[in-house]
Amino acid sequence: MTVLTSPAWIIGGLRNRPGYLATDGVRITFTDGETTSFDVPLAEITDVTYPWYWFGGGVKLRAGGELQKITFVKPNGMPAPDPSVVDIAFGVLGVAGAAAGISHAGGLRGLADIAPGRAATKRWREILPS
Repeated sequence: MTVLTSPAWIIGGLRNRPGYLATDGVRITFTDGETTSFDVPLAEITDVTYPWYWFGGGVKLRAGGELQKITFVKPNGMPAPDPSVVDIAFGVLGVAGAAAGISHAGGLRGLADIAPGRAATKRWREILPS
């Protein structure tokens, strides 16, 4: 079972918001702690692309039929996700975060350091359907 969580931002218009993208290898979810944007079986993720103009820092995908634009590099002016939301993300999946041996890819340092965002994208490429 592959367990992965990354700080991420759903971007697009007025919906820009920080949260965590998480998977237990069976389901995938995005939550900001108050709202779960999607929680679907990993097998139902479609139309996965990695836009070249995001320079390896994000992914576009369809979850539950809805297009999601997710960046792992902190957008300018956006707050970082609250670290306490990690447990909520895994609670949605029904996985005990600390006990599951979480592999946490990505960082919270923002645009000045894009390396953690690119590393997170690389890890998600291994998990998301192509």
